[in-house]
Amino acid sequence: MLLDEPYYRLTPPKSTGKELFHPGYVEQALARTAAPVGDADLVATLTELTVRTVAQDVRGAGVGALVVSGGGARNPVIMDGLRAALPGVRVAPSDEYGAPTDDKEAIAFALIGWLTAHGLPGTVPGGTGASAARVLGTLTPGAGPLVLPAPLAAAPRSLVLTR
Repeated sequence: MLLDEPYYRLTPPKSTGKELFHPGYVEQALARTAAPVGDADLVATLTELTVRTVAQDVRGAGVGALVVSGGGARNPVIMDGLRAALPGVRVAPSDEYGAPTDDKEAIAFALIGWLTAHGLPGTVPGGTGASAARVLGTLTPGAGPLVLPAPLAAAPRSLVLTR
């Protein structure tokens, strides 16, 4: 029943959040079940749903490696489930690539801010579905004038994280 959600059939790139998946969504799904569902079963079901939907899109993309970050990287049920569902795909936490799993958003926003300050796009159409690459965000000066670096002609091709 949960896998019948039309969102899962959309072609990537795709993104969603609380506008679709929220407590009311879960409550409606629970109301359609024939029997009461306990908390443990609900958590297990939503965890398995996460594994299946991620694995479906990873298989569809034909990638050989899945780098996991955020809370899911610390969940052994999710990680074991992804490894089982994706034979032949290397599933590893981003820690193994030098990016701490808990720092994903901080790293991403620091990079986006750096790109914006240098006049470089923070998106690519193939990654977001946007019609063209765009410089993201706005810069608001504090008490003094805003002084930015000179715009760069091209974005960096790699990122090295150091502590």
